[in-house]
Amino acid sequence: MPDWEGHLIFSLFLVIAWISIFYFANFQMSFESLIALIILTIFASLFPDVDMKRSKIRDVFSFMIAAILVGAYVFFYTATWYYAPFYFILLYLILKYLPTKHRGITHTFKFSVLFSLVIASIYFAFVRVSTEFFLFWFLVSFSSYNLHLLLDKK
Repeated sequence: MPDWEGHLIFSLFLVIAWISIFYFANFQMSFESLIALIILTIFASLFPDVDMKRSKIRDVFSFMIAAILVGAYVFFYTATWYYAPFYFILLYLILKYLPTKHRGITHTFKFSVLFSLVIASIYFAFVRVSTEFFLFWFLVSFSSYNLHLLLDKK
């Protein structure tokens, strides 16, 4: 079972594979899409370890979710914006130290399908890409996520 650095290295090899597929298919990719491809591949390949209490991705994920939720709170409840730092710290600590079982649901094939659908849907909603690109972003996140699961197999 590789640690996060091992998963990161293999995800970078997967990025090279995806870029090679585009190059040999004579498909043009914008710089923004290339950056999104790199970030998504790394994120999806590290995400399954979010259930580990001492994982780096859990720190990042807890921070991101707490920041998004507190940002939404400040947006909708501007009159009480001064509660935001308290809510942020509370949410971050809850998410960071929530008891989870390693290699639980996040290490299943079904969850990888669900995760990939959510990621592709988010990208589809914000960037307004075609259905072919929806399928592409699904395949990128699905392959990255399952690379992690494959590497964790004994």
